[in-house]
Amino acid sequence: MENLFYYQTRIPISTGMSSSMEFLKQTEGDLFFNDEALQEDNLSALNMMRKNRHFCDVILHIGTVEIHAHRAILASVSPYLFELFSTDHEKRIENIVTYKLNGGFDKSAFQILVDYAYTGHLQVPTNQVKAVYIASCHLKIDRVARKCAQYLINHLSVENCIEIRSLPGIAKNKEFIHQVDNFIANNFDQINQSSYLINLYCARIEVLNQTKEEMSLVNSSSLCRLVLEWIRRQITEDNLSLATLSENTFMLYLAIDNSLQDCNSLPNGDVCNTEIVQDYKKLSSKNVGSANKIKRKQLSQPSKPRVLIYSREIGEELESEMEPHWTLIATSKVAEHSYVALVTLAGKLAKLSIQLRLNIPTTPSPVATPEANKNSNEDKPDLYYTLANMSCPRCGVGCGNLNNTLIVCGGYDRVECLRTVEQYIPETNKWVSLPSMRQGRGRFQIAILSSKVYAIGGSNGLSELDTVEMLDLDAKKWVNLPKLSLARSFIGVSSLDGQIYCVGGWNGQVGTKQCDVFNPKTEKWSNVAPLNVGRYQAGVTALNGLLYVIGGCDSWNCLSSVEVYDPKGDVWTVSKPLITARRGCGVAVFNNKIYVVGGSDGTHVLNTTEVFDVESKMWEVGPTLTVPRVNVEIAVVGDRLYAVGGFSGKSFLNTIEYLDPITDEWTTFIPRKLEDGEIKMERNGLYEDKMGPAVIDCID
Repeated sequence: MENLFYYQTRIPISTGMSSSMEFLKQTEGDLFFNDEALQEDNLSALNMMRKNRHFCDVILHIGTVEIHAHRAILASVSPYLFELFSTDHEKRIENIVTYKLNGGFDKSAFQILVDYAYTGHLQVPTNQVKAVYIASCHLKIDRVARKCAQYLINHLSVENCIEIRSLPGIAKNKEFIHQVDNFIANNFDQINQSSYLINLYCARIEVLNQTKEEMSLVNSSSLCRLVLEWIRRQITEDNLSLATLSENTFMLYLAIDNSLQDCNSLPNGDVCNTEIVQDYKKLSSKNVGSANKIKRKQLSQPSKPRVLIYSREIGEELESEMEPHWTLIATSKVAEHSYVALVTLAGKLAKLSIQLRLNIPTTPSPVATPEANKNSNEDKPDLYYTLANMSCPRCGVGCGNLNNTLIVCGGYDRVECLRTVEQYIPETNKWVSLPSMRQGRGRFQIAILSSKVYAIGGSNGLSELDTVEMLDLDAKKWVNLPKLSLARSFIGVSSLDGQIYCVGGWNGQVGTKQCDVFNPKTEKWSNVAPLNVGRYQAGVTALNGLLYVIGGCDSWNCLSSVEVYDPKGDVWTVSKPLITARRGCGVAVFNNKIYVVGGSDGTHVLNTTEVFDVESKMWEVGPTLTVPRVNVEIAVVGDRLYAVGGFSGKSFLNTIEYLDPITDEWTTFIPRKLEDGEIKMERNGLYEDKMGPAVIDCID
């Protein structure tokens, strides 16, 4: 190997010379030599030393195999090994250390990766690519993992795609998993006819339908998504294992909230509790540990048949609303009313076998004639689609009714406070973007007066804010307004008599008693009487000329207390307390009553609601949310009360739901009537209407 002598140049590095020739021209007399062979020679020398066990300072045990190597070399290519070697302080000072690696490493695959670390060359036999991919994912050697993934994609086939989709660690590579899933979906009919699905876990489900027309209109994708959601609830909420679910065939029905429910929970007085259902109840009662043992709120079937719909609004592409480990990959119709689906259940590849069964009510209504009952059964089923989700998760948002639409501003996701603003149009079930705020803010509320949106205080993720800004729709931008006298987050905000009130909030130390009022005409802030109890994360709303502040938190404790402000006397008085102390709840007036939605009791995220009747001055328990939400905001648009975003206790939410005024239930489904002249069935299997083509592939 040549000796390399380098004398430091007099020209600074920042001159950015790109070649040694240019460098030498400007520094005659100095010696510069770029030894391009040095790196390869060094690696070759290190590899030879490893094979001869010279200067090796680590021994890796994989089963009965010993691998001698140099810690610095392995740590330079594997973040996993770097962390392993770095955190073991006692072994770092020893000349030679020994590690026993667990995790099911393939010995040959690991040896291939060690060779790669010392040579920079990767040569993997065809039958070892999957093992090397798994090992490289475990060791976090990303370049090798990507190369292996690309090789596997290029060699996908009907014979190997299921095995590749089952590889550990595949879910971490979104592009890889996307391409594999697309291949499976495009070839699923052929895959399903082969024997490659035999060894997969299989859940067997029967779904009851009230009419033959309902069965003929069922969309396979929607059906499978609803079944997948039912299984997810059994596992995540009821702590049932996949093994337990695989032991039985489950019979489900479509409940009034448009979710699938086990027929064991079908109320005994329901007209659909037929002999088929009763036989199923008797059989499942013998199965100890069955999911049917879980006691749930009993939900009846809808009075009129409904089509199983899980898809988006007309004109939008169907997207998965499930969590990454609960996905629908492909579906296939195998018989007139039989379907097979490939899914992931808690990240594990599995198969769904779904059979539709006709369950005609045998007991007519006491006042119904046989002819009337027949006509009822022949009614066309209702269509349902799901509420569109926001563009991203949002917690601690500002939301309200802007010109009979739902506007949602800022909030925070998993990482930062947001500037973005979006608007939900109920008529089209679509979200559109509006101008972003001047700064990111979360843990705040908005007020809307005369079609102007006021964003007040909050947090930028690092500190409390005293800034105020207003959305000028005509100018299509946000403008700054006079600041608050005290920077604070989690303020309660509400408009009353043409003015905007800001109540309490967190000033960085305690829940404050301070209350302010803003006059939009003069654009000036002034103080009003302070609260009796300092609080933040409280809900605030106005009704009958009074301002209500509900719940919240002082420095440490969740509050159940309620205070009422009378602007005429500038005084706060105490009102009837909540049934359950809660903070971070949504509060709004709906049907002349005050609704308090979700929040946290300090220990659990709540899905409960409470309703205050101002005439009787009593609180009563309201309907339950479909998902727990804390730091949620609510708003009334049209005849619906919407709950927006929040935190479920496990994840930040990009979903919304609304309180159905007819059923008095929270739901994420919107009814869409199937009426003559409005929607027609085309031969291509799509519903079409005035708003454009539907994505509901209803005719198989």
